[in-house]
Amino acid sequence: MQISNQRIGGLIFLLLSLFYGYFSYDIPLFPGAEYEPFTPRTLPQFLALCGIACSIILMLTGGSDFRTSVKHLVWRPAAKLLVAMFAYGLLVNWMGFVLATIIFLVVSFRIMGETQHKKALVVAILFTVAFWALLTHVLDIYLEPGQLWHWFNG
Repeated sequence: MQISNQRIGGLIFLLLSLFYGYFSYDIPLFPGAEYEPFTPRTLPQFLALCGIACSIILMLTGGSDFRTSVKHLVWRPAAKLLVAMFAYGLLVNWMGFVLATIIFLVVSFRIMGETQHKKALVVAILFTVAFWALLTHVLDIYLEPGQLWHWFNG
């Protein structure tokens, strides 16, 4: 088996997915919710399983030589995205899911090279509101509005 950048990326993604799946068990449940078919832990555990499956597929199918492929890697956007994800994790409790996610998506679009700011903002708002509505109204998952919301609303 050759070591390629796809296989290294798959291994890193596998480790992240395993950590994410492990820590999803720390999500608190309401009393009696452990017997419900869909709990706040269900979606994170499903995402962890999807990440594990995708990383295994990536490790099995990645093929080019590491020396030639490492020259084409772009480290700067990946590092900026990691910093943006870390900042998102720190700000989501303070700003709330909706505002923090919109800002994170707009910043991420900019890092990935999107130059149309209006388009990035509209996509970020639509995606965030749709995902928030799905989680809160369809799946009945409580999302903390954030300390900023409580500060403005008393």
